[in-house]
Amino acid sequence: MKKMVKVSVIVPVYNVEMYVNKCIESILAQTFQDFELILVDDGSTDHSREICTEYSEKYKNVRAVYNVHEGVAEARNRGLEEAAGEFITFVDSDDWVDKTYLETLYRLQEAYHADLVISCGINVIDGKKINRRNNNCQRAFSEAEAVSRSEAYRRMLICEQNASVVTWAKLYHKKLFENVRYPKGEIYEDSKVISQIVEGSDRIICTPYAGYYYLRRKGSIVHGRIQVGQTLGIKNAQSLWSFIRKKYPNIEDAAKVHYLRSCFDLLNLLVVDPIYQRKCRELRKKIIHEELFFMLCRYVRLTEKIGAIGLLFGVPFYKWMWRFYLLWTGKISGTVVQ
Repeated sequence: MKKMVKVSVIVPVYNVEMYVNKCIESILAQTFQDFELILVDDGSTDHSREICTEYSEKYKNVRAVYNVHEGVAEARNRGLEEAAGEFITFVDSDDWVDKTYLETLYRLQEAYHADLVISCGINVIDGKKINRRNNNCQRAFSEAEAVSRSEAYRRMLICEQNASVVTWAKLYHKKLFENVRYPKGEIYEDSKVISQIVEGSDRIICTPYAGYYYLRRKGSIVHGRIQVGQTLGIKNAQSLWSFIRKKYPNIEDAAKVHYLRSCFDLLNLLVVDPIYQRKCRELRKKIIHEELFFMLCRYVRLTEKIGAIGLLFGVPFYKWMWRFYLLWTGKISGTVVQ
């Protein structure tokens, strides 16, 4: 019989033996201890499975479950089936959280009787110093707001203060997943699920608190393995845009920006590989079609507008610009992109 707890922390695990210990240790170090940690090994072929087993044998509030390899969506779904907590949060296995993460999100939920608490994340590039300015717990409460569904969408779609539609950096009431599961085989599945979550929430809280650290491995930005599911991210973003346009037309611009950023995200992965040049030209066409909107929209960052201008000169020129940007920001070494 599952022991009832306040929060279930679900961590999908797949071939992350170099990172998963840090992730797990950060969760076990929480100031809030009424939680269970569910490690869902998704058929790892390295030592990740053994690491999960070791933690489950050592700690009473850690459970390891094992899937055949079906992808992160199915691993999350398995975690939801196993969860005994009244509330759910997800942590990716190569990320980590601040020691006050669970307590901050849970106390906010408790104070506002929220179904959904949306916090922010901090992007971390391997080897870069971490900026912790937004993980102040006092600010988390003083600047927290109860927001409408429309406003919650707007903030996530434009990534205000690094809030986003992604699964992590949120606390969900378990009831939100009663009839919701992540679509199997899709990688950017967040855009597809977030509308069901928000529409099911009666009370939503947004906070600038950023106690979640999202690791972007140096080099993975340009050497990420392209999978079929990644191309579905654009379709999901387009579907979300269509949904927002019909139900919340006042924030359509935010949904449109999210869609175009999804196009850029995929383009940035594909542009370094010659075999994807046809797809790159298709993505360029989609972005160029909305060039004027992208240039004038207040939600678009200056660097994104510069990238959009670069696309006007063709994919090869954009590839050169992207390489220069990555070198300039230190996200790759000088030999990664040829």
